[in-house]
Amino acid sequence: MESKFYIAQYAGITVMLPAALVVAGWLWCTASRKLALLWLGVLSAAYFVVGLSKVLFKGWGIGLESLDIAVISGHAMNACLVSTVVLSLLLRQLDHRLRWLALGAGLLSTWWFSVQYVAQSIHPLSEAVAGAVVGSAAACVFLYRLEKKQVRKIPPQALVLGLAIIMLSTSIPKYTAEGALNSIAVALSGAEKAVIQPHWRTSAKASRL
Repeated sequence: MESKFYIAQYAGITVMLPAALVVAGWLWCTASRKLALLWLGVLSAAYFVVGLSKVLFKGWGIGLESLDIAVISGHAMNACLVSTVVLSLLLRQLDHRLRWLALGAGLLSTWWFSVQYVAQSIHPLSEAVAGAVVGSAAACVFLYRLEKKQVRKIPPQALVLGLAIIMLSTSIPKYTAEGALNSIAVALSGAEKAVIQPHWRTSAKASRL
């Protein structure tokens, strides 16, 4: 379990946010400012959905009890969105026809990661799947829009620099936004402290004792 938790941390913001900014830089160099801004918009929308779910739960205890979802997993969302788009852009450098293979391989591998690592160390399976759905949908929306644009090859210098930034981010201590989200949720709701465990899981655990 500890090793799975360690691996799952690579899908956190410490690695995925720099990777997402690298994607924006690559798009700025190869396509257009509008496409780079579109990417940042799609990324922001996905982060907003995840962040909103966490603030609502941490501040007011609001979740989807029927689906056993207290919050949407940001790790699973990050993996499915950012990793899939990075893979697509990289394989396009080899052959434009590989873009669909990249989409399929990216989604398949990141869903596997979400189920095998995120769901077994950070979140329940239902929350990991919810994050994977949000990330996959955002990745598909962006790559669909990318199809309508002419994207040039990434300049070698930008490609090497971007990959170096991503690799460097994997070697630094991993952080999450949970502390900041807890503070925001408590400030908005006026609660004494952030909600940690959903009431329905607490009730279910008590009933088994």
